[in-house]
Amino acid sequence: MSDSLRVAILSPYDFYYHGGVNSHVRNLHYQLVAKGLHSKVIAPFTGDIASAPEWLIPFGKSIPLKIGGSIARISFSLKTYFQIQNFLSQNFFDVIHVHEPFGGAITLGAINPKIQNDSVRVATFHSFEGSSMYRFIPDKILRNFFNNLDGKIAVSDSAKNYVNKFLESDYRIIPNGIDLVDEIVEDQYQIIDDKKINILFVGRFEKRKGLFFLIQSYLNLKQKYENIRLLIAGGGELDSESQKILSSRNSKDIIFLGEVTELQKKNLFDKAHIFCAPSTGQESFGIVLLESMRSGTCLVATNIEGYKNVVQHMNQGLLSDPKNVCSLQHNLEILINDEKLRKQLGANGLKSVQKYDWDLVSRDVLDFYRELILERSI
Repeated sequence: MSDSLRVAILSPYDFYYHGGVNSHVRNLHYQLVAKGLHSKVIAPFTGDIASAPEWLIPFGKSIPLKIGGSIARISFSLKTYFQIQNFLSQNFFDVIHVHEPFGGAITLGAINPKIQNDSVRVATFHSFEGSSMYRFIPDKILRNFFNNLDGKIAVSDSAKNYVNKFLESDYRIIPNGIDLVDEIVEDQYQIIDDKKINILFVGRFEKRKGLFFLIQSYLNLKQKYENIRLLIAGGGELDSESQKILSSRNSKDIIFLGEVTELQKKNLFDKAHIFCAPSTGQESFGIVLLESMRSGTCLVATNIEGYKNVVQHMNQGLLSDPKNVCSLQHNLEILINDEKLRKQLGANGLKSVQKYDWDLVSRDVLDFYRELILERSI
């Protein structure tokens, strides 16, 4: 079968903004193109169209919506819903690959049974307990659209188990990927090159990311360990509880770095001694854990469904009870005092992350496309 397949990858999320699903879509597109396929990405885009990448086909604008503790920027335009159907009816793709198929007008329109063409339709499900869209769409309509899919992918067992509650079916587990190609990264954080132990947090300032519990743990540990520092990279508005505790206690050696680029983030992971992901739930996978493991940085994460897919306790890192300051503080203290364990966990993570190389992950996706196309032709 020729690799010159035409593939349309659709995201419900505004491509003007960074996000986990859009990062996945972007990287999958790059990998498919590198393997000789003709790939286009279709998504909402609120920025200046002239600034959109040439491989993106922008469809309409988005509106911000609170879903599962996050702000999702999605299109619910009926006009866009019908436009995407017309576009896919008039422009043939061998594969139509939608991500979060019930996440908005674009992906829902792309799997409408009324579209008459021979495209193979594939959907990837990313969410875990964060989306309530399944509850809003009547079951009969939901099932009618779902049955129009030729193949279903879930990024983890957690994502599979979640969607299976609403739409029981066979799902192929193909995880998120990470680029393992070494890059020369300019050192922008020489100020933290000292004898202090750097504890790093990377993520949006959303309550479900658990930053409040990390700040409490750090402030408690700082009373005992002068040689630690907390680096916080991310955007958004810090919750009132975190603001209150920071203003009421000595918050020495806590550095807020703001939003960082991908290269800056990699630079920070390289310099961190411990990465901490204190999320409280609603994570289906945890790409940020792979980013830590790629740099050989040991990590402390919470013992939640999505993270247990990636990290095993005392193998790639230490797992803490969610929303439990004592548990989180205990694990951080273990690693603060044990350099040998930090290095061993980091080395284990570096070894484990190899199986998530985007080249391997994209080959699994491409093999699934071929399998479905072959089934269609029999």
